[in-house]
Amino acid sequence: MRKLMQRFCVKNCFPPHIQLFFVYDTSDPQQLPFLVPHYCIFDHHNNPHKGFVEKAFYSHIRLRSANVLNLYDLSRQVLPDDVLFCFAVALVSETAFLRTACSEDLMYLSRFLSGHVLEDVFELILEGRVKDISDFLTRLSRIEIVDSRERIGIIECKDDDEFLCVVDLAMYPLSLSVLLGKMPWGVWVYCKKKLVQKVYSALRRFENRKAGRIYETKDVQAVLNAILETFEPT
Repeated sequence: MRKLMQRFCVKNCFPPHIQLFFVYDTSDPQQLPFLVPHYCIFDHHNNPHKGFVEKAFYSHIRLRSANVLNLYDLSRQVLPDDVLFCFAVALVSETAFLRTACSEDLMYLSRFLSGHVLEDVFELILEGRVKDISDFLTRLSRIEIVDSRERIGIIECKDDDEFLCVVDLAMYPLSLSVLLGKMPWGVWVYCKKKLVQKVYSALRRFENRKAGRIYETKDVQAVLNAILETFEPT
């Protein structure tokens, strides 16, 4: 998001008077930084919060890989190339660099790219993500591998960007099904899409969690044990 804003010279601003809020990518009021009195909802997740949705001025919720697919369908006019490129970046990010993309996602991506190539998207997202190359390579060389019914990797990362780089670099070459990141803020769990339901069920015991991000603990061993218990044959 930050790089897109820089590319198109967009700045954050908070107007003094707001008549309508656009709630994007969620229908859960608990995920909002403050209560919104008058709002529209644009979401693509399952299990919307019924009461919050019913009070919306307008809502468009359709279960899909990325919200930009819904936004594109709502657009009743030809969109400029810069907007389409933003949609392409969002779609590539939401599908873990197309690893979880389905045929519908790829069809829409072909529309979003317009005059661009996929390399333009990768370059914008990834270039400069690693701040200290030497330190990053040292941490990467210290990755731990745990072989159980599924292969699990454990690595310490300086920030979120480093962890996502490890996901992009190491998951498939090392045959990892799950990657645990020791983060400054806690533990980040990333896994193959086919294992999401099983792995996330193991993480339910950790209350301060958003998807695979666990904020309440830095005890990666406790997280690993919870996942290993889930993989044990019943």
